[in-house]
Amino acid sequence: MHPRAIWAIGCGQLVNWGVLFFAYGVLLVPLQSAFDAPRWLVAGAFSLGLLVSAIAAPAVGRLADRGQGPAVMQAGGLLAAGLLMLWAAVPTITATYLVWAALGLCMASILYEPVFAIVGRAFADPEGRLRAIATVTVMGGLASTAFLPGTSALVTRLGWRGAVIALAIIIAVATVIVSRFAFSDLAWSAQTIRDAITGSPDARDDSEPLPGLGRMVTIFVLSIVVNSAVSSNLVASLIDRGLAPTFAATVAGSFGIMQLPGRVLLSHARITPQPVPLLLVSFALQIAGLLALIVHGPIAMWIGVMVFAGGTGLTTLARPNLVLHRYGPERAGYANGVIARGQQLARAAGAVAAAAAGSAAGYAAVFAALAVILVAAMWMTQQKR
Repeated sequence: MHPRAIWAIGCGQLVNWGVLFFAYGVLLVPLQSAFDAPRWLVAGAFSLGLLVSAIAAPAVGRLADRGQGPAVMQAGGLLAAGLLMLWAAVPTITATYLVWAALGLCMASILYEPVFAIVGRAFADPEGRLRAIATVTVMGGLASTAFLPGTSALVTRLGWRGAVIALAIIIAVATVIVSRFAFSDLAWSAQTIRDAITGSPDARDDSEPLPGLGRMVTIFVLSIVVNSAVSSNLVASLIDRGLAPTFAATVAGSFGIMQLPGRVLLSHARITPQPVPLLLVSFALQIAGLLALIVHGPIAMWIGVMVFAGGTGLTTLARPNLVLHRYGPERAGYANGVIARGQQLARAAGAVAAAAAGSAAGYAAVFAALAVILVAAMWMTQQKR
């Protein structure tokens, strides 16, 4: 795969994550006002999308394993654009739930999981594969930095419906550009798609169970619980620890950027770390960051956020690298889909549990408990299959 194609896919991931994952947080308050509905009710539409995405992820993985990934990504991007246009045209709470349930299918189709499978099939050598995945995740990691303020600016100038229309146009254009520069074979296979959705085996009998997949799902579910708990409660925890709200938001705002240095390094490095050591290093950095966050004082908290974020950035890179190494490009799409299903379901649980525990016992205890969870994940990672 040409480097130009990798960069095109990375830019597409920046847009896809920005539109389908980060923009809704900015739209939440305007939607609450427009619908005159409780915030939890409005937020529930996005949660429904995550649930549908989790359910659909393994089927999308099967499609990617059977060479249908590029076609599914193009269809998912264009469908997302159409659904966003429909949402702007029918601005009701009921339509919001229906649209975001359908957008959950798009999330499963155009975010990281099918991309990892496509890249895995395109590179035979582990070094080139890791650099390509690192490049894609560097671009994807910029999504919050670009789309949180960008969506806010669109809402200010155009209102929430105008902002949604603009986002629909952006994701449609990005989908066409990625297809033009990265994907040359977009042929559909109706039978392949039906088999993938229903779980019917093909000639390769990819219905055979993958050894150790349950343990791998558990490892990455534990990881995403910790990540979700920290990222969603970071500002509140810093304020509770005595930081001024503006300074707390500034510290937390560095979270996305600080995930990138390790990915940037590995996108250019000629030395390729083995998958398991890379994952262990990423967990160790997160544990060190959590321990620093327990310490009072702005310097310790800055260090904690920076180190923890650096570790989470490496985990995002380590997961597809480990899956491709363990199961090969022929089965990596399905394996990543199963892992993604568990992660999406765990993402909301981590945020809610950490908020409740933080209110009851304080965030120092929460961070200590999260560090213990990552120690357990490290132990499981080192166990033999």
